[in-house]
Amino acid sequence: MQDKKLEKISFDKFASEEPWHAFTDKTYHKIIKLFLKLNPKKNDRIIDMGCGTGELTKNLYDFGFENVSGYDISKNCIAMARKNYGEIDFQVKDIETTKLRPNSVDFLVYCGILHHFANTRKVIKEAKRILRKNGKIFVFEPNASNPILWIFRSEKSPFKSDRLRTPNERFLTKAQIRESFKKGGFKIIGIGCISSVSYAKIYFRKLFPFPFFYVVYLYNLFDLILNKTIFRENYGSFIYGYFEK
Repeated sequence: MQDKKLEKISFDKFASEEPWHAFTDKTYHKIIKLFLKLNPKKNDRIIDMGCGTGELTKNLYDFGFENVSGYDISKNCIAMARKNYGEIDFQVKDIETTKLRPNSVDFLVYCGILHHFANTRKVIKEAKRILRKNGKIFVFEPNASNPILWIFRSEKSPFKSDRLRTPNERFLTKAQIRESFKKGGFKIIGIGCISSVSYAKIYFRKLFPFPFFYVVYLYNLFDLILNKTIFRENYGSFIYGYFEK
């Protein structure tokens, strides 16, 4: 069960002064290209679940998906998203209980959010309730099998840093994501791993003091190299998945 109070406190703090801008523009465009493999139409209703301060939501909107909304449990994140991207519908919502009408959404996007739940059963159950028949889900999640992620963010690592994680985080593997959606009654369209996912310096600056946040450039280089190797499919930094109701 997710400790929602701690989650709100963590992200309200992260978004108290500036956006939660995790990725470079190039990475956001890469995420959208992966999403486009589901063949969404421009007028489809899309919800970015756990949208943070709205950077991915804004990129989806700019790509032409004007019927996109962003939901997040953090009031500070949503306030900043509304301030910066006023043309988009952003709402403070718990994605386990959205209170939306059944069968009312075409696509759901879960980017870096599922690992904030100790158990994704309620998230997936709510997704199935609100998606229309043949509605689809796109998932983009940090890979628990990635060596860098394990070193700095796994509970089992001696080098873990609490500054790099929120209290609820529990990173997922491909097998765990696949099994969760299968148990939830979804058809698995495809699932894989990718690297060359570049982080923005502003994100590392929230996590490390000067000058250590410049390690972002070394990390991005490592991830770029990993993406060109045979190890990417199992150990790539992020998992992407496609699921259909």
